[in-house]
Amino acid sequence: MPFEEDFTNRIICGDCIEVMRKIPNCTVDLIVTSPPYNLKNSTGNGMKNGSGGKWSNAALMKGYKGHSDCMPHADYVKWQKNCLTEMLRILKEDGAIFYREL
Repeated sequence: MPFEEDFTNRIICGDCIEVMRKIPNCTVDLIVTSPPYNLKNSTGNGMKNGSGGKWSNAALMKGYKGHSDCMPHADYVKWQKNCLTEMLRILKEDGAIFYREL
């Protein structure tokens, strides 16, 4: 299946780096991402497990059940750099990235 049929107007669930590696260079107009915040490894906000507050029962939390959100800081930074490297590779020259991170 050609790239356009595989990826156009679709929400794709999967490991972001693995999925992006299948996307040709300079073909994406917009990337919107809100990566895990690694909150269990933070000391600032009291949401050590990332599930506190008014959203603790939200459906979106089901997707985080298998994610510990507690990577060593150096590993987290390396992972995010790898993600951004792939994003920049697939992004068109006039494209945009909306990256929401704490």
